[in-house]
Amino acid sequence: IKQFLSDGSAYWGENFRLYTSRWKEEVRGNTDTQIDNIYHASRRGIMVRESLVRALPTDDPLFNDPRQAGEGYPFDNLQMSSLRPGTPVYTLTKSKDQRWQYVVSPAVTGWVHSEDIASTDQKFITQWVLLAHKQLGAFINAPVSVHAAGVYYFTGRPGTILPFRHQRAGQFLIAAPVRGSNGRAFIHWVWLSGNEFTAMPWKMTPENIAVLMKAMHGAPYGWGNFNFYNDCSAEVRSLLMPFGIFLPRHSSAQVESAGRVVDLSHKNPQMRIDYLTRYGKPFTTLVYIPGHIMLYIGNTTMNGQVVPMTYQNIWGLRPNHANSRSIIGEAVFLPLLRFYPENPELISLAGKVLFKLGYIE
Repeated sequence: IKQFLSDGSAYWGENFRLYTSRWKEEVRGNTDTQIDNIYHASRRGIMVRESLVRALPTDDPLFNDPRQAGEGYPFDNLQMSSLRPGTPVYTLTKSKDQRWQYVVSPAVTGWVHSEDIASTDQKFITQWVLLAHKQLGAFINAPVSVHAAGVYYFTGRPGTILPFRHQRAGQFLIAAPVRGSNGRAFIHWVWLSGNEFTAMPWKMTPENIAVLMKAMHGAPYGWGNFNFYNDCSAEVRSLLMPFGIFLPRHSSAQVESAGRVVDLSHKNPQMRIDYLTRYGKPFTTLVYIPGHIMLYIGNTTMNGQVVPMTYQNIWGLRPNHANSRSIIGEAVFLPLLRFYPENPELISLAGKVLFKLGYIE
């Protein structure tokens, strides 16, 4: 609140205008609430649809100076992440207008829309946990509309995991969390095809990885899951989750969570590339640079040279002078090169101040 809503703060909206004091006062007033240190069982809940997680209870974006390269859209300072259907949450407090709830989840804390949450009692929680312990599955296509008898419930994507009860003839009967008219959660059973959903952990074969990458690559870059698209860390997390590999939400935590970390920050860019080419393990080697992460998927040959290939969701590349960006803006297969022939001025991703490899073992 102090950072974004103080009288002296300067941030821009989607109309390229500075936010006024009146706007700041309205948002500040809506956050005028208390968080106590007492646990309330009645505040337990479950997400019943995709929901954007915000740093403040407003849908309005908050940009740094959009006239600067690397600022403005899509880098909304208030956009933190998203929560998937079936995610358990605990509400710490509500906004003054009751439209927002400030929740704690396994991966992130922030404000979400109240209508995206259903409250849960002990009976529901016990049932849900038992189902999850028996059979848990993951979405392997995107977007998947979960609906039955003409009623739409939510959209599923890779990274969304739910219990299921039966599997027959290539179909799965999944447990869809639904919000009743009284605000409480109940389970509605919905059939999904094996092209949309699979049992976890999915066997990590090249064929199965290809299925996921085919569904995910080319999707727009979504800073903090804006519009429910992925940024770099959400892309890697969603890609690996069906295989039973659970990574933290943020890139720096992801690489440190790997079984073995090799820090090549002291090496020059070419030595880093050579090391990855020689010692990288396809699909289980994370490549971390400041604020960004990618997945090594093997080597390819370009102009007679063997180079490492990565899969990543990236906004763009920058030149040395940093006053412009070469926009990519989607999930792509990108070779890790010392120089990019289309524009040699662009800084190599292997040339950042930090360069770490995380081996998932």
